[in-house]
Amino acid sequence: MMATRSVPIPPKPSALMSSLRGLGYSPETALADVIDNCITAGAANIEIDLKWEIDLPVAAILDDGRGMGEQMLVNAMCLGGEGPESERAPGDLGRFGMGMKTASLSQSRRLTVLTKPAGSPVHALRLDVAVIARDGWVAEIPDPLPEHVLATKLARSRSGTLVLWDQLDELSGLKGLSKEAFFLRLEEIRAHLGMIFHRYIDGDASRIAIVLNGRAIRAWDPFQSDHPATQAMPSQRIRHAGASFTIQPFVLPHRDRFENDVAYDAAGGPGGWGARQGFYVYRGKRLLVSGSWLGLGGSRTWTRDESSRLARIQIDLPTDMDREWRIDVRKSQARPPGTLRSRLTDIAARCREAAREVFAFRGQGPRVRGTPSEAHAVWLATATRSGIQYRINREHPLILACRAASENLRSLDAILSIIERTVPVERIWLNVSESEGAAVPVLDTEEVSDLSDKLVELGRLLPPGMSTGQRVETLLHSLPGDLTALRASLKHKLENTDG
Repeated sequence: MMATRSVPIPPKPSALMSSLRGLGYSPETALADVIDNCITAGAANIEIDLKWEIDLPVAAILDDGRGMGEQMLVNAMCLGGEGPESERAPGDLGRFGMGMKTASLSQSRRLTVLTKPAGSPVHALRLDVAVIARDGWVAEIPDPLPEHVLATKLARSRSGTLVLWDQLDELSGLKGLSKEAFFLRLEEIRAHLGMIFHRYIDGDASRIAIVLNGRAIRAWDPFQSDHPATQAMPSQRIRHAGASFTIQPFVLPHRDRFENDVAYDAAGGPGGWGARQGFYVYRGKRLLVSGSWLGLGGSRTWTRDESSRLARIQIDLPTDMDREWRIDVRKSQARPPGTLRSRLTDIAARCREAAREVFAFRGQGPRVRGTPSEAHAVWLATATRSGIQYRINREHPLILACRAASENLRSLDAILSIIERTVPVERIWLNVSESEGAAVPVLDTEEVSDLSDKLVELGRLLPPGMSTGQRVETLLHSLPGDLTALRASLKHKLENTDG
């Protein structure tokens, strides 16, 4: 029996490096991968310096973490590092041992890492694409050390690590940008990092501060947890493959519940409301997937649609479920295990349905925490064989008052029926879809005066025992938008009428 022979097939450095550089990182996803390392190293402060240069921009990321000794730095600069099979601590955001290198070299042709553990001098190593193509898998020890304001800051610090990207080329998308375009990209980078690390910046994870070009990055909470009209649906703990994770669905407020358009747009997040619906998958409280239906939906895969734009679902994974959820190298994708797809679909379907109710029936509005659940809706939706039919709620207090005062109920009911049967549903849906959601009505002074006059007339039909305040709230209950001016005008006119 012949023994099996092996043949060495070492990868060609230049070809493999070109492939690794083309993994598809953007500047923001590459920076996020480096920040993962900073967090794993115990950093509390991360400073990013990304300056515009007409030829080759330079990026630097400094943290105040533990730093690395000389041999640890060598291991960190080795492609593959510890690898995905290594056992990692719960707070270790690493995955494949590739992140810092592939992320950095996807943006620049030269990566230099300077690091300083407590009580030791600065150690430095450099990966240069040109050198690797010429000499193979080697790192250089830069002499002298690179000159950069953050390198000086590191030398004076107790400990920390500085990652330098120079020779940023076309792959980064930053080279060759005009100054204006470059700073617009910086705002997109800020928004992305504020989303990915929002639980570290201002949440339930170990607190960090991230500063980009001297400005602190602000957290963006996808679930608008502090908004009183956000509906938090019941959370669940799901066990799988010897581990467990939590899932928490949320239904965000209707547009009418936000103070103004600025607040509404900010809640939509990077890319807007349509792009940010769906599952938010976290690994170690670091956001991996920022709005996706994960290929779920049963026989017909769900897509991003207007009626589901308010549905957002948080999944909290531990760091030891990477294999089951097929986390990719860039830590920007996750795929649920096949055995969980049905359960996740059921949970998401309930969240989508609740979101649809809030989105579609603005006359009723979302249920606000701390208020009675029996809100009086002007419009009701009824499922029939021919589809959904919309009708006016005959039990609404104002409709009841009009019916009680009417001398011809048959005529009133006929008018209501005509209105119900002529609602231009398709036209409304088309207009709302094209305008990224129905606009919040803004009443000018003349409109406030005219509408309050009409409401005063309706108020005369309400039971005489009602106070002025009760009349005001009954008349305004189902109206959308900012009602501050209308409420004041109506109260004033009703008080004068009652007097």
